[in-house]
Order: sequence, then structure tokens, then C-alpha cells
Amino acid sequence: MLSKIILCVTPLQATVGLWRMGRLVACSLFPNSPSGHGEFRQFLQRHPNTPVHVIVDAVEADFRLESLPHTIGSARQEMVERKLNQLYRNTHYRAALYAGREADKRRDDRFLMMALTNPDIVAPWMNLLEGIQAPLAGVYLLPVISQLLVKKLKLKQSELLLMTHHCAGLRQTYFSGQQLRVSRLTPLTGIDSRQLGTFYVSEMEKTRLYLESLRIIGRETPLHVVFLALEAEDARLASSLASSHGSRCLILGPETLARHLGLKQEMLQHYPDLIHMQMLAWQRPACNLVSARQTRSYQLFKLRIGINFASALCVTGAIVLATFNLMQAAELGRKLATMTEQTHRQEALYNEVAQNFPKTPVSGNDLKLAVELAQKIDGLNRTPLRLMQVTSAVLDAQREIRINRLRWHYGTDPQAMDESSSNPANVPLPSLPPQSPSGLYEIGFIDGEINDFKGDYRAALESVNRLAENLRRNPQVEQVVILQQPVNTSSLVKLQGTTLDQQAQQMPAAHFKLRLVLKSGDAS
Repeated sequence: MLSKIILCVTPLQATVGLWRMGRLVACSLFPNSPSGHGEFRQFLQRHPNTPVHVIVDAVEADFRLESLPHTIGSARQEMVERKLNQLYRNTHYRAALYAGREADKRRDDRFLMMALTNPDIVAPWMNLLEGIQAPLAGVYLLPVISQLLVKKLKLKQSELLLMTHHCAGLRQTYFSGQQLRVSRLTPLTGIDSRQLGTFYVSEMEKTRLYLESLRIIGRETPLHVVFLALEAEDARLASSLASSHGSRCLILGPETLARHLGLKQEMLQHYPDLIHMQMLAWQRPACNLVSARQTRSYQLFKLRIGINFASALCVTGAIVLATFNLMQAAELGRKLATMTEQTHRQEALYNEVAQNFPKTPVSGNDLKLAVELAQKIDGLNRTPLRLMQVTSAVLDAQREIRINRLRWHYGTDPQAMDESSSNPANVPLPSLPPQSPSGLYEIGFIDGEINDFKGDYRAALESVNRLAENLRRNPQVEQVVILQQPVNTSSLVKLQGTTLDQQAQQMPAAHFKLRLVLKSGDAS
């Protein structure tokens, strides 16, 4: 989100900061009183529809490391929720952080259970947020934010005790392998500034004894202490921690912290909680103490933002598309104007030339019609060339056949016959050829005979049939019909003649006649 409000709540007061694009814009302190609550309400009303993130820093923050049987999915979630109900039944500000698996044979899952055991600390501030329906993004314990701070400062010590001085008191948080384990808060009420050095050492020793009692560390385990000093006096007093038994101390001064966090040193000194608030402004931790029901306003806020973003994206796309269409329309308009100008120029030249033409008795429309008719007639023009090409192609392979007569017909009748002898054998014609697009049909008639015929009518019939089949294979031929065979094989024909007739002993010629229809198309 571009803007967010971060609220750090302690039992006595609340620090409120406004961030935009990850940079701090404003910061204020509000006491935990009716007047402070009223001022906080006014602050929220000046920044409506801004997500609110809450950090809680109180003694009542509880942390427990528990082991559960290894499960996944909904079974793990139900088991963790049951364990949280057993540990923290009096508060709904609770969560579990997965901390890895045990090293034993069972390989149980480890969870860091955490909760705010006293919800009354944040109740007044949460009531204000709920009253004005501010989008609550989450509630987090301050030690959880410290885990982000350890990674930001690149503190990679295996056994690390982070000590910070906040508005609520001295916070000590123990990390093992950069993983949060336990945290303690000690209020500074009634502590004299001259006793702070001794107080720091005493509290650090108490924390070490507490860790040893929990068997988290051993007596000889070296403890790396990192003290975040926002004041020069704190840095001087914290130097006494370096002499503590079994501890190594690193003090990070206000200049180092300001450089790493991108904040002014004066702001850090005036608002100590800004260290963790700035980390939350950059990154959200995984452990949120509130349920989905309590963040309903924030979910609706994100949904509204998503809808607005999608609408803006659609509007932007529509604007880009409209701009592109306008540019295309402008380009087409320029081309149309250019073509119109060229047309007018050509018309002017035509009129200028036409004025010098001699007058003709025929109008221009009649001339146009005559040209179109001439072009159509020229397109329908045919010659016997294609018929001759088709016939000669098959005769090259059959030298025993001689053509006596070749007639070509081009007309509208698909059943036209040869004028000299129309279907002498009364051979039934096959179905009509496909209709020609021009309505004209190209038909050929072939009259021929068998060379050197010796009376072998069977060979003559085979030769004529082979000739007809070769013509059918030609891609330019649509239909072939044998009108007359070399011998009439009809059962209706009467046998005539005599073996005594000397003239009958002379073999007649084996004549045949074919009719073929060429496919419509241009002459090749």
C-alpha cells in the first residue's frame, strides 16, 4: 500500500506514525487517557481509508515453545488451534510461529506459541479503530518485529540476546539461530538514572538464569549481547555489560541505527519505538495475533483497492485503444484527403484532354458496352487446337489406328451429334456432362479405322476400347462414348452373305467412331 499507519501500544501511551511509500511522514505520542483517545480519533479521521498496523509492547506478552506431532494441512491447523485454546483461553490475541522440527526420531514439529494475555491493554485503541471502521491489517507483538530487525542489522550470532530501551521499559529478546525463542520486558518505573548501569547488568543476569532454568542454554554457553543505544548515556552505561560473566557485548549507537533504518537520529531519540515501527513499515511479519474476522475491514479495503486498480487499468487500456484508433482515423483521413486530391487532379487532366477529343456519333456508354462485349467474345473464343492435341497424344501410342475424319463442335447443346451420321448404332449416351460456367460445350467426333485389318475383330475391338480408355485418362477430357465399333456385336443384327460369294471373301475395313466431350476451361 502507498500509505499506512503504525500504532505502537504500551500500557501508558501509544506512538502513532504515518508512512507513505516506506518513508515516515508524521509521528505523534498519545497518552492512554480519554483525551489521548480523542486526539487519536481525530488523527484517524484526518487519514481515512489508511491501513492500520498495531504493535503491542507489554509485560503480558507470553511466549512458549511447544512440540506437536508432525502433520500437514488442515490437521496441523486444527491441532495448533486446539493447543492455543488450551494455553490461552482468556484472550483472542494469539498465534503460533512454526520453528522447525525436532532432531529426535519422531521429528515432531516445534511451534512458538505467543499471545497477549491481557487484552485490556489494546482494548481502548481497538475500540476506536472498530468505531470508525478503520482497516485493521494486523496486531503484532514487539519481539516478533525484533526478528525482522535482527535480519536487517545482519546479526548472525547463534546465541543472541537483543536489549532495547523502549517507552515501556527494557526489552530483552533471545534468539537462537536468528529464531525468536523468548522475550522479557522490565519497566523502568522508579529506576534512578544513576543506577541504570547496575540495572542493565542485573537484568541481563536474570535473563541468563531464566534461559538456563528453561534449559535453552547451558552454564558455559557464550551469550552474545547486542544493545541498541539511542542515547550516548545508554551507550556508556551499557559498556558495563561487556564485563559480565560469559557474555560478549556489542553496542550499536544512534548513528548506526539511524543509518540502517533511514531515520533521523533526533526522531529515534524522541520516539524510541520507531526502531520497530520502521521495520513493520517495510515488511510484515508472519505472526498476526488477530483473526480474519477482526481484519474484515482491511480485506474489504484491499478488495476495493483491487477493484479500483482494475478499473483504472481498464480505463487506461480504453484510453490507449481510443488514442490508437484516433491516430489510425487521422492517418486514414490524411490518406483519403491525398487520394481525393489525386482523383480531382486526374479528373481535371481527363476533362482537359477530353475537351480536345473530336466529337463521335456514339456515346461513351455505348463504347463502353461494345468494349465489354468484345472482351467477353474474346474470352469465349475457341479453336480445335485442344481437341487435336488430346487426340494426337493418344495416337502416338497406338500406331495401328488411322484417323479418317475429325470434327469439332462448340455450342450450347451438350447432346450434339455428328451431322454426317447421328449415333448410327443407337448407343445410349451417358448422363449429361457438368454444366459449363459459360453455357458452351466443346465436343469432338473421331472417325477412323484399323490399319492392315486382317479380319481379327477381337483385336480391333480391343484396340478401339483401349483408345477410348486412354482418352478418358486425359485430364482435359470429361466424357468419351464409342458410337460405332469395328464390328456390330448387337444380338439384333441379322447375319447376311454367303461363303460362295467371292466378294464376301474380301475383308471389309474395320471402321469405328468416337464422341468425346472436353472439360470447360481455357485452351491450353
